[in-house]
Amino acid sequence: MARGLRPPSDIKLEPGRTGPGLPSPTGTNRGRSVTTAAPQPRGLRSGAPSVDTRRAAQSAAGDVDEIEDEDVQFMEIKRRGGDISGFASATQSAQGSFIGPNRALNGFGQKLKDINDALGELQARGIQHVANLPELVLVGDQSSGKSSLMSAIAGLSLPRSTGTCTRCPIHIRVSRADEWSCRVYLKIDYAYQSREMPVAKADVTAKDKFPPWTPLDSHSVLRHEFKTIRDKFEPEDVENVLRCAQLAILNPGIPYQQYVPKLKGEVPDETRVLDLQRIKELESKAVAQFSPNTVALEVKGPDLADLNFYDLPGVFMSAKRDEDTFLEKVVSNLACEYMKRPHALILWAMPMNQDAENSYAFSLVRKMRAGSRCVGILTKADLLPEASSATWLAMLRGEAHQTGLGYFVTSRQGDDLDEQNKMEEAFFNRTADIARDWPSAFDDFKDQCGVEKLKAYLSLKLGEEFSKVLPEVKQKVNDRIAAIDDQLKRYPDPPPNPEMEIMGSLAVFSREVRDRIRHQDFLSQWDFHFMEKFKNAILASKPKYNVRDIAPRVASRPQLIPEGSKEVIDLSGDSTPTARSSPVPRKRAAPDNEQNSSVPKRQRPPSTSPLKQEGGDRPGMLSAVPSFRGPARRPATKSLVDIRDLIRRNATPGQPGLVSASVYQPLYTEAASGWKKHLEEFVGETLDFLQAEIMRILDLSFGNLKNTTFYRESDKNMRIYLNDLRADLTSQLTRLYNLESQRLFTKDEESLERNKAQEKKTLVRHRHHFRWALQNGNDRPVIRKMEDMTEEELAQEAAEIQKQMAKMLPDPFEPELSVAAYVRGYYLTAANRFVDNVAIHIMSGLFPEVACVIEKYLPEKLGLMGGAASLEKLQTLMSESPETERKRQELWGERDRLEQSMAIIVNLEEGTKSPIKPTAGVSYGHGPYGRLGHSQSSMRATAETVFDLSDYGDAC
Repeated sequence: MARGLRPPSDIKLEPGRTGPGLPSPTGTNRGRSVTTAAPQPRGLRSGAPSVDTRRAAQSAAGDVDEIEDEDVQFMEIKRRGGDISGFASATQSAQGSFIGPNRALNGFGQKLKDINDALGELQARGIQHVANLPELVLVGDQSSGKSSLMSAIAGLSLPRSTGTCTRCPIHIRVSRADEWSCRVYLKIDYAYQSREMPVAKADVTAKDKFPPWTPLDSHSVLRHEFKTIRDKFEPEDVENVLRCAQLAILNPGIPYQQYVPKLKGEVPDETRVLDLQRIKELESKAVAQFSPNTVALEVKGPDLADLNFYDLPGVFMSAKRDEDTFLEKVVSNLACEYMKRPHALILWAMPMNQDAENSYAFSLVRKMRAGSRCVGILTKADLLPEASSATWLAMLRGEAHQTGLGYFVTSRQGDDLDEQNKMEEAFFNRTADIARDWPSAFDDFKDQCGVEKLKAYLSLKLGEEFSKVLPEVKQKVNDRIAAIDDQLKRYPDPPPNPEMEIMGSLAVFSREVRDRIRHQDFLSQWDFHFMEKFKNAILASKPKYNVRDIAPRVASRPQLIPEGSKEVIDLSGDSTPTARSSPVPRKRAAPDNEQNSSVPKRQRPPSTSPLKQEGGDRPGMLSAVPSFRGPARRPATKSLVDIRDLIRRNATPGQPGLVSASVYQPLYTEAASGWKKHLEEFVGETLDFLQAEIMRILDLSFGNLKNTTFYRESDKNMRIYLNDLRADLTSQLTRLYNLESQRLFTKDEESLERNKAQEKKTLVRHRHHFRWALQNGNDRPVIRKMEDMTEEELAQEAAEIQKQMAKMLPDPFEPELSVAAYVRGYYLTAANRFVDNVAIHIMSGLFPEVACVIEKYLPEKLGLMGGAASLEKLQTLMSESPETERKRQELWGERDRLEQSMAIIVNLEEGTKSPIKPTAGVSYGHGPYGRLGHSQSSMRATAETVFDLSDYGDAC
């Protein structure tokens, strides 16, 4: 509570005494005593003969400071990250009634003054996006006296005529300076989005709070200096400027310069009158009904408190017109957005001629849980109805509608600020010739009556709040400076010598690429990850043949033993029966670990001639067993019966026993058809690997030039070159594939015979095991992998096979086995040849070509060959995109403001007054290739200081 605050002695008059006369606007009452007039009916503004408060066009039923009409005042949602720095002060002196006396800081200690000065300086530098600073937020219902209260707090006689500054936000910043200055700015944070249908209440949502306006990104936010008022601070001039500024914001499609008005003395009176008439006509034709963009007013002058505050629109629950119902939610959203700021001091305006229980604004304060940060301001005390004092006294005592920071009482009467201050003083001290007395029951709270006491209290509270958050603010500023330094590494300044930097970077790039491609590590990685994978894929596509007698009609899922043990071929009873007259009981040779096998056992019907799919004998490969998860995954296999049919279809009549050469070609061509898919995958992976290495080297070599045209053009040209390489290599290897797949041809008879013999041995071995097992009544023989057997075991098996074959009839599928062996032998011969040719195209073609070409390719494409490059060409290559330059300037500008803020904090902690660079008019020097004269040092002060303001409790 502010019970302990004492009013300044120069405005205190003892009740019942005759004090110095209050001058009338004409100055004719100087020296007169003030007498008390007869009371007037309650509910009317009090009047005093010594202070003429009568206005011909003013009703006595309401506050003279505020005319609401149908307009609703809007306030900006000032997003974190917003920037109000640069509101520069003019140095021209001005006189007039616009700026009134402000005695808020009279009698304050120097420490409190320094704290408030520092807070004002930090607010002016726009660091709210980094740390929350204490600020004042004025809320209230419509017609609550907010406008006159705002003028009184700011020490400004702001215009109050109908329609002025009621459809866009007002942000007021007042600060002390040696000379008066006043500037008006436009802050554009939102873009207007036209709609086919009018805005409805349902259009206002949590994500779209201000339709038809949408927020701009941080890069697109604009701030325009609209008008600077010099020479005179007359209310009429300020009102015209603010009206025109609002009109410029409500018409976003028209350049704002067209709305800048002409003031007195700038043009002849006739021209100024015509210009004002034009503005009034345009007001009725505004594109937008309202805007969340801001008209910002900055005023500096002697004896002004450093305050940064926001006057929010009066909230309401029911719009006057149906088409304006969406404004109910918009205004409520605005109030809530401001009140939720953790360090905002809420000023709740409540007129004393209304019921506090009906205040919608106070319900929002409670909703946002901001009551502990709230100061209640009871306005229009001169309109206090009879018999209602008890309610307000209870609030002042903290017994009803509690607020964490107590209550103050105001009464603003009169036409200008001087008159309002004097009449308020006379009203609360009962020294004026007024219509009625201020109830004596409020005498216990006289230290809480009057705007001057309110301002002194607010200055004190702001100082206290600032001292509490100062260590946090300091840490966050330091952290943000460090983050900006990291970001600036991505936006380095261009080098001072462009020719040396460009040519040096190109030389480093070509050397590093050449060395990398020729290095054994690069070649080994490529061979291990891609070449071996390609080779294995080609060899794994060797054609598969079923070496059973008859192809199965219905396939069932075969059973396999675990890898590393004996291979069990599952001969299910799913094949077509043979011509045997009676079934033979089956015997099953189980593997050594059959008892521990997890393969489920099942009864199978007897079969006399089961078939088996045969596969290769390469290590770890059970290619004889297809995957039965779906037709698309089953490998293409042919049975001996299929080969027999093919032989018969291609046989020449009258030449029995001869196999036509045309039988082999389709079998091989079908097997080699899968090479194309593997080849495309291999080429893609190889070029991706090469491109990744080259682009990595390019990034490293051109590290300081990544934001320049040189880097962008180099990157683009290298990608074009690599894409061309990809197309050329694909064309060459596709031609090679076509040659291999067209027909069978080889001069390498030795390799063909060796491969054919090995494949024939494998096929015959598997075929024999099936036939021998079937002859002994076992449809599931155990066939071990040859690579898992020792030389002794292989010799023993070969001898055993010879003995068994002597007991069997000749194999009727011997010709078909020979055809299968030839096709598989030739496939291996051609596949190895194809893999070698592909590899040599890469190793001896692609990589050496890149290493040879890379040195000259970029210089030629960039136009840097054939002598020294022209200065114009170098400047073009070193030019940066507008976005890069804008981002660098933005980061340096923010860093400068933060460094200034750190200097302010350090000065405050050390009690010094070192000069601080002004926020306005700051320019950053840039040469053709870099930022000149900028200090990149940052302050890293770490001391944490909380100022003790307890000794200033009676400073007011």
